[in-house]
Amino acid sequence: MAVKELKSRMLRLLREDEEFRYAVAGLLGLEEILKRLDRHEAELVRLREDMNKLREDMNRLREDMIRGFELVESHISALGARWGIMAESAFRESLKGLLEKELGYRVEKWTVFDEAGRVYGYQERDQTN
Repeated sequence: MAVKELKSRMLRLLREDEEFRYAVAGLLGLEEILKRLDRHEAELVRLREDMNKLREDMNRLREDMIRGFELVESHISALGARWGIMAESAFRESLKGLLEKELGYRVEKWTVFDEAGRVYGYQERDQTN
């Protein structure tokens, strides 16, 4: 039998004879390859699950960091506002001391209420009464 005829018969058998096809596949190691592919697929599924869990952990960490930064920002803002008030008070006291001691003026603090609502557009009343 010629090589060409043998090839033709084998190809026909592979197409038409399922038992022969599986026997040849087994000899070629196809079954082992399929088993390995199944193991790799299972490993890929596990890796995908691990990546999803990591993504969830990273999202939680990001949310925690955002909350932490917001807290730090509010503390810094509060300190800045307080420092600004203290600096303003210190400036006022310094200027008062200079005007009183050096120039002999009397410095007083006045509190005025806008009962007509001219400044802010609404009536302001004395809150101490």
